[in-house]
Amino acid sequence: MFERLGGAVVRHPVRVILVWVVAVIALGGLSFAVLGPDGPAAVEGSDEADFLPDGYESAQAQKLADKAFPQPDEVGATAVLVLSRVDGAALGAADREKAGNVVAALDGARVAGVEGLATSPELVSPNGKVQLAEVAFTESASHEDTLRAVGELRERTRALVLGSELRFGYTGEAAAAKDTMILDILVSAGMLVMIVVLLVVIFRSPWVALLNIFIIALVGQGVVALLALGAKVTGTQLDSSVTGLLPVVLFGVGTDYVVFLLFRYRERLRLGEDRKVAMVAAMSRVGEAIAVSALAVAVSFGALLLSGFGSFQVLGPALAVAVLVMVLAGLTLIPAVFALLGHRAFWPSKAWRREPREGLAARTGRLVSRRPALVALVATGILAVLSLGALNYKASYDMGSMPGGTESARALERLESGFPAGTLSPTSVYLTGPGLTEEGVAAYARKLTEVPIVGGVGGVAVNGDVARVDLLLSADPLSEKALDEVVRDLRPAADAAAPEGVSAYVGGETSTFADVRDVVSADMRVIFPAAGALIGVVLLLMLRGVFAPAYLMAAVVGGFLATLGASVVIFQGLAGEPGLAFTLPLIVYMFVASIGTDYNILMIARIREEMRAGYNAREAAARALRHAGPPVAAAGVILAASFGALVVSPALAQVGFAVAVGIVVSTFVLSWLLVPALTALLGRAAFWPARVRPAPEPAPERELVATPSA
Repeated sequence: MFERLGGAVVRHPVRVILVWVVAVIALGGLSFAVLGPDGPAAVEGSDEADFLPDGYESAQAQKLADKAFPQPDEVGATAVLVLSRVDGAALGAADREKAGNVVAALDGARVAGVEGLATSPELVSPNGKVQLAEVAFTESASHEDTLRAVGELRERTRALVLGSELRFGYTGEAAAAKDTMILDILVSAGMLVMIVVLLVVIFRSPWVALLNIFIIALVGQGVVALLALGAKVTGTQLDSSVTGLLPVVLFGVGTDYVVFLLFRYRERLRLGEDRKVAMVAAMSRVGEAIAVSALAVAVSFGALLLSGFGSFQVLGPALAVAVLVMVLAGLTLIPAVFALLGHRAFWPSKAWRREPREGLAARTGRLVSRRPALVALVATGILAVLSLGALNYKASYDMGSMPGGTESARALERLESGFPAGTLSPTSVYLTGPGLTEEGVAAYARKLTEVPIVGGVGGVAVNGDVARVDLLLSADPLSEKALDEVVRDLRPAADAAAPEGVSAYVGGETSTFADVRDVVSADMRVIFPAAGALIGVVLLLMLRGVFAPAYLMAAVVGGFLATLGASVVIFQGLAGEPGLAFTLPLIVYMFVASIGTDYNILMIARIREEMRAGYNAREAAARALRHAGPPVAAAGVILAASFGALVVSPALAQVGFAVAVGIVVSTFVLSWLLVPALTALLGRAAFWPARVRPAPEPAPERELVATPSA
C-alpha cells in the first residue's frame, strides 16, 4: 500500500504540493469568514469552570453567576498599576499626590486600546505602603491591541516616575498575558533554533532544515484553522492549552517523520537509485512504521476523551487530529517536496553519497548481537535505578497566579505588602434562597472573615434571590495553601453560616482549580490504563504477534517511571521544590508513551524487515541498529532539545525537562538497547503467532519509468 502511495506521489509531486497549499489557504479563508479576525481565539473558553462537570461546586457557582450577575459578551481585560516607594516605607502626602498625577497623566494620554485608568483613596492600602490604579482595556487580554497597550503604559509610567521616590509595576490578567507572550516567543524561538541547528548538523544542509520548518508551519496553519472550524460547528470551546501545545506536537512529530523518511531516502540514493525510485523504495519500507507510530500517538491522545474535565476532552481529540493531519503530510507532502528536489535537497553536502563509517549505532548493534541478555539486563537496571526516585513523588498544586520572575509577578508581591493576596482574584460565595437582603448578606460576609484563609471582604451584591459575596484570600489564590483551605475550611463555613433555607456555593478561580485538581487526580486512574491498552491494540495489529507488543508496552511503562523518577530527583531533590506539578505525570505519560513509542516501532519494524531478508534475529538486530539507530537518535535528540527549550519558562520548566528526559530514555535505553536485545533473545518467537519469513524485495522499478538522476 505504501509503495503504491509513494508511486502516486512521486509521479505528480507538483500536484500534491499545490493541493496542500490550496487546502491550507482555503481553510484559512474559511476560518476568517466564519470566525472573523480573532480566528481560534473566538472559540476559546475563557474560564476553567466552563470545562467542569455540573456536579462540582465551582461549576454550580458559575451557573448562578451567569444567571444573576451576567457579564457582557465583550468584556475588556483589566490590569492593576501598583505604586509604592523605592525604600518600601509608607507613602507620604507628596508620594500620594505624585501617584495621582501619574495616573491622571496616563489616563489623559489616551493610549490606544486603553479604556481608562482610575485610582481613589480606597485603593491606598491600610498600611499606607501601596497605592493601586485600576486599568481597563477595550479588548481581551490576548488581543494584540491590549498587549501593545500594556507595553506602552509601562514605558510611559517609567518616564513619569523617573526622578521620584516611586516605583511601579503592572500586574493582573493583561500584564500577565504580556509577560507570558514574551516567554512564549522565547520558547518558540528556542525550539525552532534547536530544530534548525540540529538538522543542519545531522544532514549538513540548510535546505533540509528550512524546508522542514516551512512544511510543518504550513501544515500547522491548516490544522489550527481546521480545529477552530470544528469547534465552531460542534459548539465546543478550545482551551488555550490546545493552541499552546499544538506547535510543540506538530514540530515534534513532524520532524520525526522528516528524519525517518530522509534517512531511508538518502540510503536509497546512495545505492544509485533514481530520485523517484529511491523515494518509492523509502516509502515502501518506512511508511508503515510512520503510519503506525502516528496512529499510536493519536489513540493515546484520544484517550483523554475519558477525562472528566472538558478541557482534556477537547485537548485529546484536537491533538489526535493534528497528528493524523501531520502524518498525512508526512506520507504525501514531504515525499513530494524531497522527491522533486532529489539530491539537491542535501546541498551543499556531498557526504551523503558515501556509505557512513561505522559509528556508535553500529558498535552498539554488534554488542547487542553478541550479548543480548547482558544488554537487556543493563537497560532494565538503568530503568530500575531511575524509577526509584518515583517512590518519593509528591504532587504539588501550587500553580501561582503570575508567571514567575516577570514584572507582573514582582508587582503582585509588592501589592501583597499592603493588600490581601487574593485582591486581584476574589473568591465569590453565591447564596440562593428567599429573604436575601443587603444587610443580611453583609452580616454573613463578616462571619466568613473568621475563616483563617479569608483576608477581607471585597464587596457584596444582591439580585433577587441570589447574592454574591467577594472574599479576598490571604494567600495566593492559586497556591496549594489556598486550594486546600478553601475546600477544607471555607466551603464548610459558607454552608454553616448560610441562613436557613439558603444554599451557599463557593466559586471563583481558587474554588474552580480545587475542583480541577480532583478531576485530574481521578482521570489519571482511568487514562493511564486506557492509553496503554489502545497503544497495545495498535501494536498488536501492526506486529500481529503477542510477545513483541507485550515487551514494547512494558518498556514504555518502564520509561515513564524512569522519567518520573529522574524528575523527582532533579526538582524535589536538587532544586528543593515541595513536589512536581500535579498534571506532570499525565503530560509525561501522554508524550513519552505515545511519541516515545515511535522509536520502538521504527526499530522493531527494521528488525523484522532484516529477518524477512533472511538474517537471524541477532544479525537482524545488529543491522537494524546500524541503519535505524542513527535516524532514531537524530529524531530523539531533536525532539528532546525542542522540549528542553521549555525550561526557560518558569511555568513549563518541569514539563520541558521531564519530557526531554523521557524522550532521551525512550531513544537510547529503550530503542537502542532494551527492545533490540529482547528481540534478539526471542528471535522469531517475538512475533508469534505471525511467521516472519523471507520476502522478495519490492520492485518499484516496475511501477515507475526510471529517469536520469536529478
